[in-house]
Amino acid sequence: MKSVMISTLVLAAIAPALAGKAENTVTWGFDSQLETMNPYATNKGSAQLVMRNVLEHLLYRNSKGEARPALATSWTWVDDKTIDFELRKGVTFSNGEAFNADDVVYTMNFIKNPESKISAQADYGFIDKIEKTGEFSLRMHLTKPTPSAIDRLSQTLFILPNETHAKMDAAEFGRAPVGTGPYKVQSFEAGQQVTMVRNETYYDADWGKPRFDGMTVLSITDPQTRIAELTSGRVDFLWNVTPDQVLELQLAEGIKTVTGSSTVVTFLSLDPTGRVGPNPAQDINVRKAMIHAIDREGIAAVLQGGDSVALNSPCHPRQFGCIQDVQKYEYNVDKAKEYLAKSGFPNGFETSIAAFVENARIAEAVVGNLHDIGIRATVNQQETTAWVKDYFAGKISMGVVPWPSNGVYDVSAITPFFFQEGKGDYIRDKEINDWFAEAASTIDKPKRLELYTKGFSKMADQVLNIPLVTRIVNYGYRDGLDYTPPADGYPLLYLMGWAK
Repeated sequence: MKSVMISTLVLAAIAPALAGKAENTVTWGFDSQLETMNPYATNKGSAQLVMRNVLEHLLYRNSKGEARPALATSWTWVDDKTIDFELRKGVTFSNGEAFNADDVVYTMNFIKNPESKISAQADYGFIDKIEKTGEFSLRMHLTKPTPSAIDRLSQTLFILPNETHAKMDAAEFGRAPVGTGPYKVQSFEAGQQVTMVRNETYYDADWGKPRFDGMTVLSITDPQTRIAELTSGRVDFLWNVTPDQVLELQLAEGIKTVTGSSTVVTFLSLDPTGRVGPNPAQDINVRKAMIHAIDREGIAAVLQGGDSVALNSPCHPRQFGCIQDVQKYEYNVDKAKEYLAKSGFPNGFETSIAAFVENARIAEAVVGNLHDIGIRATVNQQETTAWVKDYFAGKISMGVVPWPSNGVYDVSAITPFFFQEGKGDYIRDKEINDWFAEAASTIDKPKRLELYTKGFSKMADQVLNIPLVTRIVNYGYRDGLDYTPPADGYPLLYLMGWAK
């Protein structure tokens, strides 16, 4: 397979020699391939961080994690299933097309059209329809009461230019997207880099004006190459730096590091119902052996660092409804061996744990722990897109699953995908499905908490999956870059600038 890593020599050729503060530009060493700039044509949430500089949502999220006006200037809850929005006037797309309510309605109709085949249809399942109530006003109807709707809208629903987008196919728009954002695409090389320049027609946003004249995002999939490019001066900003790399960068001249939080959790998905086919994890004693065998606190401390914590439920403790007060399983190799001995596989078994690149180290740690009790596991490392396709197609009986919830502080941003008969549901428990579905569709907070408690408690009692850790986000950047880590772990380049 052809390597996707950009070599140091290639980087030297394509990265501006004087990029950075002197030219008022910034270069991001990105940790995965950018295959498209079309947000509706990729399952990679990380790629959408780049797209947010070009296309906008109705709302944006500030560094504190709060929803604030973007293309919508205000919103009002009419009832628990209806929200009215007032839209910003005087906004144009980067090609000069005027923005109004028609663009929002068009975007929603495009998303809802099955022929559009968008990548993350479930992200928009909470929206029933959007209707225009004026040139700069609209009404959003929800499929059911959705307490997290405003929070979700700060992370989803990229607004498309109705006239321009209708004339372009997905690939064409992915190469040359047109948005209302603070930057516009100057050039795009799939899998390699995207160069953006300031959108001089950008409106007076609540957060301010873009400070960089230009941005370059380089796809550098090799971790050590990313570090080398930062310390050599060809790259100005890194995201998802590992704890050991933080130590390395702290010794480098002119480099700063900072650690921030996120809403990302990681869990080990099992197949207790045999969705993929007969497998050892259908035996509860095997599942209990595995959860006792995995040193989750060690993984949190060593592989994540910072304030990462071991989880009891597969959700982030900062999310509403994430019940962590459930059955707990300590790291205990002897107890793990006892459970395995009374299972149907007393001598262990061979298995494979699927993971994509950024989760490979966690998968390797899990594999090492399982070997200690006689479970002969190996890591099946896949490219991200292939892993996502296989997982949601029901082909992965055991896999390391990272989930960011799109930064939403409500567990309803994770439960529909994995525990409510979604494509990622390997548990398929009707009681859990019903509890979570009801919890996500009521605004009664005590009732929601009661239902989530039932669901996560049953999940823990039967070890239907193995919660692992929360993710801490480490950043490395050039001294002089004005940067504040966001509460949700999603860096927005347009909020940065060089300190004067």
